[in-house]
Amino acid sequence: MTKWKAFLPLLLSVAVLGCKPEPYTFEAGFTNGSTTGRHIVSKMTITTLSGGRANFAMGSVGGNPGAHSGGGKIDAPAYIKGGWAKGNPEPSSGLISYHRISAPISDNAEAKMKTMDNYYQNFDRDYGSMEVIVDGPRVRVFYTKDCSITLDDCTPKVDADPNDWVVKDPKGVRDVVVLFDGKGESSPTPFPNTFFADLEKRKKASASE
Repeated sequence: MTKWKAFLPLLLSVAVLGCKPEPYTFEAGFTNGSTTGRHIVSKMTITTLSGGRANFAMGSVGGNPGAHSGGGKIDAPAYIKGGWAKGNPEPSSGLISYHRISAPISDNAEAKMKTMDNYYQNFDRDYGSMEVIVDGPRVRVFYTKDCSITLDDCTPKVDADPNDWVVKDPKGVRDVVVLFDGKGESSPTPFPNTFFADLEKRKKASASE
């Protein structure tokens, strides 16, 4: 009996250390857009803390928040990887620059999202929206509860945002938290072994026929 008592604390510590806390999850729609005109997004994946992946590549996008997909329940983002191109402002004038990114997302993303989910006094919505915005080489990832200052009561709770994480979206209409804001690599020609490189090859082959 004495031996079992001696081993009991060790067994309990192993059991506690072996249990991982459940990730903070949320329901969110996905959007992909731009504040600087037409872009073609061929690849845009966000990997979450639990290892799940969310696809934000929605092809030709423009405007903010942009194209929308149903999304679903995911946890906080941890990594972003993508490839896209900026369209010429002139109609039907092709693409003028190519961009890609592979970068970690700050580990305070989950804390920012919890702040957003508990921000309002009177606005209660059990889902939000995660937005990927591309502007040339710049990529931003927002999380919002879609509370519109022109349509909803967006009064914040007292001391709801002690870190000043909540800001207005590019239109100045909705509150968002910025989960990522960075710049990818840029090139005047397509990066090799990408959708855009294959597209250029097909165009050249078609022109030579």
